[in-house]
Amino acid sequence: MTDQPNPPGPTPSASPLPPELQAANASKDDRTWGMVAHLAALGGIILPFGSIIGPLIVWIAKKDQSPFVAYHAKQAMWFQIFTVIIVVALVILGFVTCVTFPLGALAGVGSLAYAVYGAIRVNDAKDFEYYWVGGWVRKSA
Repeated sequence: MTDQPNPPGPTPSASPLPPELQAANASKDDRTWGMVAHLAALGGIILPFGSIIGPLIVWIAKKDQSPFVAYHAKQAMWFQIFTVIIVVALVILGFVTCVTFPLGALAGVGSLAYAVYGAIRVNDAKDFEYYWVGGWVRKSA
């Protein structure tokens, strides 16, 4: 069995993302704005629904300038929307059971930590998708 050399040309990417959404192909400015989109979710610490409003503002400001930034802002926003729904449901259920209050707090803190992780990945030129919404946002773009 002989090893055959790879054909000339670029090596195909293992990323499921199209080239315009891959962090390695994005400019430093776009990666910085992608990081800001993820970190904007920390606005939920300061004001109610700030975790949704922050990424929404980034998306509105950059959606026509960069598909990369628009994608990251959109997925950050949708992930935070789903997280808010889960946290609210756990808190309401907590009034009945007194058990799910800690789960609500854990879900909220976990979503913010995940946003920070996403910001770090994007800024380091590594692809990042939120588990529940990344593929859905990619298909809807």
